[in-house]
Amino acid sequence: MFFCSDIPERMFKKLQVCYETYIKTFFSSVKEEPYNPTGSIFHKQKIVSYGTNVRNTQLPLEQRAQAAKNIGLLAYTGGPNAGIYASEYIQDLTDILHMPDTSANVRILVLQGLCGICYINYSNQNKVKDLNLADVLFVCLTEDENSSPASNHITVVKFWVCYLLTVLCCNNIPYIRTLHELGGQMLETKLKSLSRMEWSGWPDNYAEVLFSLLGFHKGQLTSAI
Repeated sequence: MFFCSDIPERMFKKLQVCYETYIKTFFSSVKEEPYNPTGSIFHKQKIVSYGTNVRNTQLPLEQRAQAAKNIGLLAYTGGPNAGIYASEYIQDLTDILHMPDTSANVRILVLQGLCGICYINYSNQNKVKDLNLADVLFVCLTEDENSSPASNHITVVKFWVCYLLTVLCCNNIPYIRTLHELGGQMLETKLKSLSRMEWSGWPDNYAEVLFSLLGFHKGQLTSAI
């Protein structure tokens, strides 16, 4: 049995530190404002504006992905209502990740957007689960760096996948079960490999965090006895 009930407070603090120190510094085009009831109109207007860009197939894909990232920040800073507005674009962000031969930079931007949309938002986490996002995340996580057209940045993509999966799994037992059913031994092996890599610049080694969150460390302890 795998549970994360013994670490939720510590996990949320680490996830927040990651978003505050590693993600928000890259958002130069969105002005952050403290959340208040009247500010929800601001967030809705901005989210809809960026959502229009996400859905505009005439725009360069990287510009659409940047808009997806901006939606994530607005969802993160705007409170529950902003999360509801942002949820309208989860399908669009998932569709971009499903596109073949998408560059590593585009995938990173979209993953960052999904991190903000799903951060401590159980409803959005479940919507992502229903859209089978775990399938494409697992493909990204197990992708062979040498076979990728964006091999020089594919490791960073995998780091962001680990962080997003940590966001999705913390206090969400159904999603943990989904990953176990999907990944099994291959997921355990890949996370162990990623956890040995250098996570310089990150608040934590999220491959290692996810490895523990999924309960794989318990299996290691059992086999060692």
